[in-house]
Amino acid sequence: MNKALSLRRVPLMNIRAHPIRSLIIAVLALAQAACVFGGFVLVGAMRSELSLAERRLGADLVVYPTTCLNQVEKKRLLMLGTPVDCHQPRSALARMSSNEDIAAVSYQLYVSETLTDGSTRWVVGFQPESDFVLGPWMREGEGTSLPRGSIVVGAAVPGADGQTLSVFGHERPIGAHLLATGSELDDAVFVSMDTLTDMMADARAAGEDIDASLDPATHYSAALVRASDSDAIESVTNWINLYVRKVTAVRSSEALVGAASGIRAHRGVAIGVLGATWLVLLGALVIVQVSLMNERMQELAVWRSIGASRSIMSRVMLSESAVLHAAGALAGVCLAAMTLPFVGDGSLVEVLAAPATSLPLAGLSLVAVTCVGVAGTRLALARVRRATTGNKSVLV
Repeated sequence: MNKALSLRRVPLMNIRAHPIRSLIIAVLALAQAACVFGGFVLVGAMRSELSLAERRLGADLVVYPTTCLNQVEKKRLLMLGTPVDCHQPRSALARMSSNEDIAAVSYQLYVSETLTDGSTRWVVGFQPESDFVLGPWMREGEGTSLPRGSIVVGAAVPGADGQTLSVFGHERPIGAHLLATGSELDDAVFVSMDTLTDMMADARAAGEDIDASLDPATHYSAALVRASDSDAIESVTNWINLYVRKVTAVRSSEALVGAASGIRAHRGVAIGVLGATWLVLLGALVIVQVSLMNERMQELAVWRSIGASRSIMSRVMLSESAVLHAAGALAGVCLAAMTLPFVGDGSLVEVLAAPATSLPLAGLSLVAVTCVGVAGTRLALARVRRATTGNKSVLV
């Protein structure tokens, strides 16, 4: 067989010889790939947003020294930590490390500062390295670096728009801002335990009335606890209240528990609906592929008349289908990537801008659409063969 009739060139020749049919298949693949890739990006962004919303609910439970909790009104209890002018040594919580259902613990220490106008402001010492409740509320994003000496300001702190803020009579650089939580934490200042140690030393030197025994490195006012699983929250709470002395563990209110469950359920339903939609679209692509193959019955008859085997016909048809679907899918992914930033919010842009996330999703979309297209061609080819064989039998 000469070069002009090489089987490798036949798929491309077929595509050029039937531009309308080829264009229809490529456009369908484009739409399918755009939907699949856009859906993947949407799910990624949705999972990120819902996960952030769930983390913003705060700790699964908070542990206070019993004498401290008695000073807190129940309606003031927050799973982000409720400021209270009380503290105890952390050594009292040493036994908590033996409970395998406790996944993480982060300590907070509350100190009050009297401002020049006579009002009081809370200064909250926390551990940036183990914190999991304040990070999700930071305007600059989770994982924001907080150098020693810098502070985090609540959304309603006066003067928080500047570069520095006076705390205990010393100007401190503002390293981050908290979004509005709708609680008294909006008026508070947050610092690392190391920074709080420096602040207290400065305050004592300036004559501030601060408990000399208070040490941010060894004391706490509240311990925020994350359980290994949502089903373990109640058992961890009961275990702490039973086996850890002089402390009281409190769980989230029923409203917060319901909100967390609702977020998880909403996330599952949304992903399920998107998955079902993708399956419907993939099925539609296969059906269209089968319909377009009907017009190729005469072409298959010509191949048989020149003695071509089934394997040769399958190779040509499947190669043509792979080229068209791959080209259409590539165009669809590119179109979706260019369009989504203009119709979506920041979460979609974040997913697209992360190569480690977007490139695998794009590759998966290309492979999925191409494989489904080729599979549809194979099914359509088998159907046409059966129909052709049946017609031939009748004619004979």
